[in-house]
Amino acid sequence: MLLSLRTRGRRVNGLYNPDEVALRTTAALAGFLALAGPVLPQNQDPSASAGGGAETSFEDISARATRAREAERLEQAASLYREAVDLRPDWAEGWWFLGSMAYERDRHEGCRDAFARLLELDPQIGPAWALRGLCEFSLGAYDSAEQHLAKAMEVGPVTDEPLWWVVLYHQALLDLRAGEFERALRPLRQLASRPGSPPEVQEACGLRLLRRAQLPADIPEESRDFVRAVGQAECASLAGRRAEAEKHFQALLARYPRERHLHYGLGLLLAQGGQAEAVEAFRREVELHPDHVLAHVELAFNLLKLGRAEEAVPAAEAAVRLDPEVFVTHLALGRALVAVGDLTLGLFELESAARLAPTSPDVYFALAQAYAAAGRQDDANRANARFRELDRARRSAEASP
Repeated sequence: MLLSLRTRGRRVNGLYNPDEVALRTTAALAGFLALAGPVLPQNQDPSASAGGGAETSFEDISARATRAREAERLEQAASLYREAVDLRPDWAEGWWFLGSMAYERDRHEGCRDAFARLLELDPQIGPAWALRGLCEFSLGAYDSAEQHLAKAMEVGPVTDEPLWWVVLYHQALLDLRAGEFERALRPLRQLASRPGSPPEVQEACGLRLLRRAQLPADIPEESRDFVRAVGQAECASLAGRRAEAEKHFQALLARYPRERHLHYGLGLLLAQGGQAEAVEAFRREVELHPDHVLAHVELAFNLLKLGRAEEAVPAAEAAVRLDPEVFVTHLALGRALVAVGDLTLGLFELESAARLAPTSPDVYFALAQAYAAAGRQDDANRANARFRELDRARRSAEASP
């Protein structure tokens, strides 16, 4: 088995077929090596490669390494591959198998180092970036893991491979650990949309809704069942399975009626379906937890959808008081003030949102409408052009793997 998805020593088998990962990833590497052609050792004279003791020794050792690996004598194979790459440091295939076998045996330092060497030889091997990042994740080198998993997605070919799902899962975990809950939304939605989300994905979805900046492996055992149950509801919600999600949320609220984030999660689900009951769910969240910034924001947005702008203003004002550094609080307040006719203060809030989030298309859409209402057509045209530019970029990013 070439690859196992691991999270701090826990093996996760629900996201992919490990044998399929092994087959496809090895095939991808073979394709790269075929395109690259034979690679000579550093500083070697090509005319000397036809004979000589060192070359003969390399051929013998590499053949023995292959036989040992195919017979699953991995310790022996690793030792032989190490001898072979010592003789021929530019042998990419040898570094590949050293890295993959080290990962399989939980030798993550060796795995990391072997893939780093391979990528010095050819930085266009996407699966090698992926496996290097996974090794670094297992070592707790999270910054490097994030960088190299992103590189794997950029270089490819990871898309449409089982390995892609493994990378996506770990990217979501890194976002969760860093408290980047909104950034974790996209990978978790993709993972949740696959049939039969495994417990590890459910735990990750639960951590996101509960806004807990940790890895699933760090969930205390006494709360794991709760986090997983929340994750079942959130996974179903993210995947658009609204009836299933509502059933889970209602069961959770029957058992934990005052638990933070649960009414908020139900409100998000109801809002997805355009249901007016979302307002009451968000209102209940802020009654129980008055410091819940996002519940105030969503309450304001949903009141605006219902044409109840006067009620939206105090909800948005509460959000800004609680967290004036988050753009969406100013967006909510700006939209609410514009809706009640206070264009001066509304534009001030929307411009504040634009300063905090200069790449948010939603902010510029609201600004364009507000400028137009204020009779500032040139400003409205500029804001509308910026909105179209950012919206195209967002749609392009959403369409990419």
